[in-house]
Amino acid sequence: MNDSSGTETGEGICRAGARAHSDPVARPWRLPGWKDRTVAALDVQLASAGLRRTGPVEVVKRWTLSVVLRSATSGGVVFHKRSHPSLAHEGRVLAALGARNPGQVPAVVAQGEPYDGWCTREVRLRPGTDFPQDARGRALAVLSGLQRDWLGRSAELAATGCWSRTPQALADLVPTVARHDLFGAASTLPGALSAREWRGFSEACARLPELCAELAAAPPGVTLVHGDLHPGNWGVARDTGRIVLLDWAEASVGHPFLDIVAALRSCSDAGAHARALDRYFTHWAPVMSREECRAVWRLAEPVAAFNQLVTYTRLLDEAEPHERVEWAPRLLWWARRVPRTVRQAGRE
Repeated sequence: MNDSSGTETGEGICRAGARAHSDPVARPWRLPGWKDRTVAALDVQLASAGLRRTGPVEVVKRWTLSVVLRSATSGGVVFHKRSHPSLAHEGRVLAALGARNPGQVPAVVAQGEPYDGWCTREVRLRPGTDFPQDARGRALAVLSGLQRDWLGRSAELAATGCWSRTPQALADLVPTVARHDLFGAASTLPGALSAREWRGFSEACARLPELCAELAAAPPGVTLVHGDLHPGNWGVARDTGRIVLLDWAEASVGHPFLDIVAALRSCSDAGAHARALDRYFTHWAPVMSREECRAVWRLAEPVAAFNQLVTYTRLLDEAEPHERVEWAPRLLWWARRVPRTVRQAGRE
């Protein structure tokens, strides 16, 4: 879990599940009367911005990690989101990005206390899932602009509560993420790793600190990382035609190339995958050449896969018991990806 400086520790990850299951304050939207209390918090936040509700409140989503409401107001339609404490930095991240990079993220209208949620203006979007796979390169190009702009501003990002996913932080997390209870013989997850896969995973994890150390010395340095830029988390604004990046719940400080694996994971067209990657690298031209980008990417890919595993381990720990089965396939997909990418890095 992250503390006030945005860092997270192995101990925090290991203990997350116990806190999530026993502490109802972590997800008050699961308690009786949650909607009335959440709407009251929404009204207070709107009033602080000089706004008021002018229509009914719609529940857009309610699940283990967050609740999202939608309502018409005197200043237009807004969304109100309240998240699990481990993800509650999203509102502060959006406010910081919106102040520095307006139009590229949803605009924050108001915020409450740290865990009371925040309001953003509705952005009418055509979602990224509606576009061909080649369009992922366009989203990555927009992300690269944000990442270049936030180079050298790690302290500002940490102040918002961003997770620390620097190469050194990830290296430090290897011992507590490579867990026998999730990936070894003691695992009760459906589709768990075989004994052979567990050995390969353990061997790959033993190499990760070395790869993290090499990545720490590679350009361009640490900056903003979205953490989950799949096609459902970006879209094209219908009024301006601009790419807008959504859902910054997993925002962190780390090497920018960590974002590539999630953005291209479901890109099944090899040609589209290569073109999207090349477009992202092209937009780093002011900082590093495409050749440098390709060399750093070969090094960063296994670290990026491990970063996703860190996130999914954390989310699995914070899921309610009946939801662990749903999270398991994604967790295990990344656990199997780590050894493959480590082997590929070793062949270069």
